[in-house]
Formats: sequence, structure tokens, C-alpha cells
Amino acid sequence: MTKAKMGVIGAGWWATQHHIPSLKTYDKADLVGVADVKPEKAKAAADYYDIPHTYPDHRELLAAGVDGVVIAVQHAYHYQAARDALDAGVHVLVEKPMTLTAADAWDLVARAERNRLHLMVGYTYQFTRHAQAAREIIQSGKIGDLQMVSGIFTSWVESYLRGRPQDYAKAFGFPVTGPEADSYSDPKLAGGGQGHLQVTHPMGMALWVTGRRAAAVFAFMENHDLPVDLVDAFSFRLDNGAAGTMASTGAMRPHQRLDQGFVYTGSAGVLRQDLAGGRLQAQYHDGTSEELPDLTAAEQYPAHLPSRGLTDLILGAGENRAPGEAGARVVEFLEAGYRSAATGQAVRVDSLG
Repeated sequence: MTKAKMGVIGAGWWATQHHIPSLKTYDKADLVGVADVKPEKAKAAADYYDIPHTYPDHRELLAAGVDGVVIAVQHAYHYQAARDALDAGVHVLVEKPMTLTAADAWDLVARAERNRLHLMVGYTYQFTRHAQAAREIIQSGKIGDLQMVSGIFTSWVESYLRGRPQDYAKAFGFPVTGPEADSYSDPKLAGGGQGHLQVTHPMGMALWVTGRRAAAVFAFMENHDLPVDLVDAFSFRLDNGAAGTMASTGAMRPHQRLDQGFVYTGSAGVLRQDLAGGRLQAQYHDGTSEELPDLTAAEQYPAHLPSRGLTDLILGAGENRAPGEAGARVVEFLEAGYRSAATGQAVRVDSLG
């Protein structure tokens, strides 16, 4: 096999702005079809990117003989589409959040393992050289035993959470279509707001970099006048006893600087990972330090790489930078956080149904 036959499930904003053009311009991928429950959206994507086949039902695409699919539908439908693909023997990249419940996420992990299929979650930051270096530094023990993880993630998604996606048309471009008005504002489709849409990004990074799993989570969340959460503050304990925090808001504006990153503290040093600024620096207790060359602006958020990463895996090359198991750990973190915010109590991850 010199090319992987790929399909895309969902012809919305993220698929048409990133996944589809990435696959169309990748010499190892043959993008053969796109499926969407709204035929007009599938047709618009197919016409714009010259995709040979469209399908109103993702199961028809799966039956057409694809090797892998990229799933970029509304959050509430991730599980069903991914489950159907894995059961059909098709490799999967499912956008984040992987699912809305831990039970569904771990079910997908089990199905992929049982069917010997690749399962990847759409975490873009993991495809940078800084992410790989941070993982190697922490998991090699260079900063010693991990004691604390402190994160912040600000973003500008408030209009999405308000159901006004066209507010961002100028900033994002939307070459084919923007998000549906209810995709991120309706809890029935989105799950939550800032947590499911944005906190999933940094926690995907933190849990992959550290190789840890959350043990307990306490969270405050504020909707303000939105139908879903806009501002979130998480405190958590990892399975090795390390303590952590994650603060996040979607209330920034396109012209404002974003703060996105982590400080990982260990018994022998500290690692600072600046996602938005593209910087990575380690300082050790013995007085030595490491500072990697900054990422270029183009390197900081390589949105074209996840779909190509799945293609490579199908062809027997590369590494799964965002495996299903790591994605499931994020889902259980978020589920515990939402339960905590609703009850005012800390929630143990092992208590999730």
C-alpha cells in the first residue's frame, strides 16, 4: 500500500478548514469521500476540494472500503461515529473531546485494541517538537518526581458559546462553512462549553506529556449569561500524588494576546511550556538548564498534522502522538470536573460510572 484511502465524517468548519485540505495535499492519502447528515454541506465540501463521493450517512462511507476516517462532527455524535468505524474495521481519528463520557471513551479504546486498529484524538499541540521534548524531559525523570502541574489556557470562543459563530468569520476565514449556531452553544450537542471545547486541549497535552492520569478533580465553573460554561477553574490530583491546577476562559478577543501553557515542577527541577509563545525551558536544581529553539508561528499549532498522522500510521509509519488512551484520560478528567462543579464536591475519577 502506497496510499491510504481516507474518508471524512462531518463537513463542518474544522474539517473543511483543516482536515480536508491537509489530506487533499498529502501524497500518501487518497481522500475518496466525505459524509454529512446535511447533504448540502457534503456537496459544498466536495465541490470546493474536488472530492469524488459524498454520503448522507457515515455508514455508507465506511462500507465504501476506506482504510481510515477523520471524524469531525458535533461532540455528542463522536462516540457513535467512532464506534461504527472501529466495528467496521476502519482506523479512526476522532476530534476532541473524544467523547462526552468516560465510559464511552474507554469503550472506544477497548474496541480499537480488540480490532487491532489505530485510534487517535485530534490534539494538535502534541505534533510539535516542543511537546515531544517536554514528554521526554518529564518521563525520563530529568525534573525528578513530578510534584505539581500548573496550567492556564485563555482563548477566544465566547461567540461560539453564544451561538454566534459568524462573529469570527473575518478572523478564521471559513473557506467553506463556519460552525452551526448550536454546535458549541447547545449542551445537548456540545456537552459543556469552555471545558469540552477548550480545556480538552491543554489537559490533552498535560496528561500525554506526564503520562499520568487524574485521580480526583474539584472544579468551579461560571456560565455568566451563556448557556454553557465560559470560565473554568480546576484543581486536581494525579495518580502519582502530584497536585495540579488548570484555569481557563474563552472570553478573550481576537486582538488580545493569549496565555496558554504549563509549569511542571518536580523534585529535581522545573519545566515551563509556553504553548502560545512557542517556548520551552527546563531549569534543574543543580544549576543547569535546557532551552529549546522557539517554535515558529507556523509550528505552534500544526492543524494539518493529525489527519496526516493517522494516514502515516495506517501505512505503518510514525507515532501516535494522541492515542485513544490519552484522550480517554482527558474525558474522565472533564466528566469529573463537570460533576464537581454541579455538586460542589471533589469527584474521584474511579467513581465515574
